[in-house]
Amino acid sequence: MREIDNRIIQKAKNGDKKSFEIIINTYRQTVIEICYRYLRNREESFDMAQEIFITVFNSLKNFEFKSKFSTWLYRICVNACINRYNKLKIEKYYEMDSLSKDNEDDKKEIDLKDPRQNQDEEMELVNLKENIFKCMYDFTTIEKSVVILRDFQGFEYKEISDILNLPIGSVKSKLFRARE
Repeated sequence: MREIDNRIIQKAKNGDKKSFEIIINTYRQTVIEICYRYLRNREESFDMAQEIFITVFNSLKNFEFKSKFSTWLYRICVNACINRYNKLKIEKYYEMDSLSKDNEDDKKEIDLKDPRQNQDEEMELVNLKENIFKCMYDFTTIEKSVVILRDFQGFEYKEISDILNLPIGSVKSKLFRARE
C-alpha cells in the first residue's frame, strides 16, 4: 500500500486544502473498495467514502504520527463501515446483494474486472465472490473485517493488526476460522 509523505499530512493538519486533496486522491480508491466490501452497494460505498473523508478532515488535528497515516485512516474507514453495516442490518434494509433490489447497477463490482480473463472465468469469479459474500453474512464483525482486509484488499497481517487493534495471532486465527 502506498504511504503518503508526513509533510503533506502536516500541511493538511494546518489547513492546506491542496494537501488534503492529495490525501483524498491517494486513498480514495482503497476506501471506496473497503466500503463496498462491507456495504455491497455502489452508491452507498461512494456516500460512505465521502463521509469518511469528512470525518478524517475533521479529525486530522488528532492524528499524532504515532502510527502510519494509512493505518489511522483505514481504522476510521473500517469502524465507520461496521457501524453503518450494523445500522442497516438492524433497520432490515440490508440485503446481501444490494441495499436496493430495484437498481441492477448497484450489483456491479467496482474495478475488479481483469481484461485478460475470458468470459467463463470471469463469470466463475463473480459467482465465487458472491458465494463468499453470502457465507460472510453470518460472520462476526471481526471475522468479516479480517477477511475483507486480508483476502479482498491484500493488507499484511501487521497492518490488519494495527487497523483492528488486535494482536497478530488473533488476526491469523480469526482469518483461519473464517476461511474454514
